[in-house]
Amino acid sequence: MFSSSKTDLQQSLDELNRQMQERETQARAGALGLPYIDLHNFPIDLNVLGMFTEEEAKEMGAVPFYKEQTDLRIGITDPDHPLLLEKLREFSQHNKLTVYVISHKSLEQVLRFYAKVMRPKAAHDDVVRVEKTEDYHELFKTLASEEEQKKHTATDLVGMIFGASLYYKSSDIHIEPEEHFVKVRFRVDGVLQDILHLSKTLQKSFITRLKIISKLKLNVENEAQDGRITFYYLGKPIDVRVSVLPSAYGEEVVMRLLGTGAVNLKLKDLGFRPEHQEILHRVLAKPNGMVITTGPTGSGKTTSLYAFLNELNEPGVKIITLEDPVEYKLEGIVQTPIDHSHNFDFAQGLRAILRQDPDIVMVGEIRDQETAEVSMQAALTGHMVLSTLHTNDAAGAIPRLLNMGIKPFVVAPALSCILAQRLVRRLCQACKKPAQLSPTLMDHVKLILSQIPKSSGLVVPKALQFFHSEGCEECHHLGYSGRIGIYEVLENTDNIQKLIFSEASMTDFKKGGQAQGMITMTQDGLLKALEGITDVEEVFRVAGE
Repeated sequence: MFSSSKTDLQQSLDELNRQMQERETQARAGALGLPYIDLHNFPIDLNVLGMFTEEEAKEMGAVPFYKEQTDLRIGITDPDHPLLLEKLREFSQHNKLTVYVISHKSLEQVLRFYAKVMRPKAAHDDVVRVEKTEDYHELFKTLASEEEQKKHTATDLVGMIFGASLYYKSSDIHIEPEEHFVKVRFRVDGVLQDILHLSKTLQKSFITRLKIISKLKLNVENEAQDGRITFYYLGKPIDVRVSVLPSAYGEEVVMRLLGTGAVNLKLKDLGFRPEHQEILHRVLAKPNGMVITTGPTGSGKTTSLYAFLNELNEPGVKIITLEDPVEYKLEGIVQTPIDHSHNFDFAQGLRAILRQDPDIVMVGEIRDQETAEVSMQAALTGHMVLSTLHTNDAAGAIPRLLNMGIKPFVVAPALSCILAQRLVRRLCQACKKPAQLSPTLMDHVKLILSQIPKSSGLVVPKALQFFHSEGCEECHHLGYSGRIGIYEVLENTDNIQKLIFSEASMTDFKKGGQAQGMITMTQDGLLKALEGITDVEEVFRVAGE
């Protein structure tokens, strides 16, 4: 009896609080000059409710509750929310729109119905469709004005930016809030280029739109988040890896476009010299051994590994990869993603895939002693192992492995070859012209080229002619179009094995490599500059020396 009375009292208090909130909301609606409605016990149409995703409804504090033909009615709690204003503008193009002020109690009541909505996310909320690539150079000139930007919805702008990323052949999209605007930059051929400055008033709706389609938490703005987007260009799905990071002026978003690179490349397509190709074909033809590519992030290591896999991918051969994440899908190859949330790292994953009886294994990266040891043991026990390591040059990879605690008697027989690389931008062939270097720079170039070992068999021409591109319509006025690798390849010969057993220094390994004809990345780059493929400035920007 007492318990029942207590429940009745609580219900009465809750109803009283609800009625007080409704009266306050009605008064606020009058002050705003907007109609008011109480949605408590209102018959909600679930099909209409599905016009907003649940995440959007919670973020905006708004719900669509009635629709008859073109008559659409939406309940709101915050009339100034930027994403709501974006949505209202979008819906008003095809509907007679009426906005009602509702209480937070009404909103909570309606949000409960989302559990019954069969399709809480409309198709257009899952993907972005880019139908065709326009002339984005001219489009972004028009979008330079804030007035012109406001004519487009956040959905429109997201589609334009994804379309432009394909037009400019960019690998990454950077959305960087500043104090007075939001900077949009594309990484084109490894270099960030300013593309557009968005109005600060569009920041909230634009970032929110990106977070919705990448399935990130809308109410979290002070923590880093990672997500994924799929957009379609001419019917082809393109995956985008999304990283959101808090910054001083709002959330910064970086998006990596996956699967847009060529995955059917052969060694000759990547810029390897005939001498390099000969070494790589020789070591890849072995039934076992380890091939390591080295270089910083973005130097094309993964692309090289995929090219090796293309060379090795034949009927009767089982290839398994371990990647973080899987960036490109290769036909006929088992590709396994790393899953840190389930403690499935490179070392654990490698042990698991070795039980799958593979002939060839690709390990995305050697990060620790355990992964290095298991990889080396696999190379010693009849497997071909491909992997990457973070060192500046080929000679530095062996001391790095020894410093990780791998014994010389394991490294020496397991290692087949080390490849160090960087990516330089190709000169635009449409506007390429001969260029004169300053006397100081020319002397420096001559000194580096004079150090090419005679055992390499390479002959440097006496007259050095270099080139440069000013920029034209064909290269979007950048002067460059595409990238090519510059390499140094260190084969593990008998002489190098002797150095491994003696735990020699990096300098000794470099001298040992040069003695057997190895050229440095800078030398390879300057030879490509002489051929008109790139320019001297680009080689020194990427490789230094």
